[in-house]
Amino acid sequence: MKLTKIVALTSLVAALASTPLFAGTKSFKETVVVEEEAKPWYNAALSTGYDSLYMFRGVNTLRTNGGYGNSLWWTDANFTWNISNSDTLTIGGWQAFGLSKASYREFDAYLNYMHSFGDLSVGLGYTFYYVYPPGAQDFANELNAKVAYNIDLGFMTLTPSATYFFNLGPDNDTGLANGLVNTASSYLDLRVNGSIPVIKGVLSVDPWAAFGLNFGYNLNGNLQQFDGANSVEFGVALPWKVNDTITISGYVAYSYAFEDLYGITQPSTFWGGGKVAFAF
Repeated sequence: MKLTKIVALTSLVAALASTPLFAGTKSFKETVVVEEEAKPWYNAALSTGYDSLYMFRGVNTLRTNGGYGNSLWWTDANFTWNISNSDTLTIGGWQAFGLSKASYREFDAYLNYMHSFGDLSVGLGYTFYYVYPPGAQDFANELNAKVAYNIDLGFMTLTPSATYFFNLGPDNDTGLANGLVNTASSYLDLRVNGSIPVIKGVLSVDPWAAFGLNFGYNLNGNLQQFDGANSVEFGVALPWKVNDTITISGYVAYSYAFEDLYGITQPSTFWGGGKVAFAF
């Protein structure tokens, strides 16, 4: 009888030990949480590159009558504050120097805010343009709004986007401090960027296509404002990630202009270039 009581008591203790004290309580093994690596609060990047032509919104900017165009060397530095997992604020500057046309100088300062809803991203931005070849200074203040959506196809990713640019001025006939383009003119860039991994995390092929709509931003060959189709552009880049800090990339591109833009851009234009980027 005593032995039977001891066995029963032992069974009861074992049952209590294997049962949570409160409803819904998990065992120690079940409550172990694996902490993910925290996202850094900032990112910074420095890049420098060469373009055989300065193509900007369909215009061969440094082309003069009788020549195909002039090359450009540029450097960009930016800092991104990761406000949250869905919000970023980027500030940066872009400095360019004409090579064949050595007198050309341009500095751009920009500020961009982006918010993501999963694969959908929306953003607002501002850019200040300053062109200062000897004897002239041109300015522009521009706002932009962007929406982009990331599509994962497995073997590649596609990111269609639309960016609308609106020029605040100054106007391009205000005397010594000339504006680059007409005040209240605008431009819509419809674009699809792709990325096809060749060596995962190291090398990829990145094609893109873009279609531009002009709303008084660029002028035609008679230097008159126009609205409508501006140009279509195709290109492909080959970025190679050397390590976690350095990425080297080369590209080739083609643009077809639907208008005789400023009377200096050929209908069909090929160009290319490359860059090296440092991430911090």
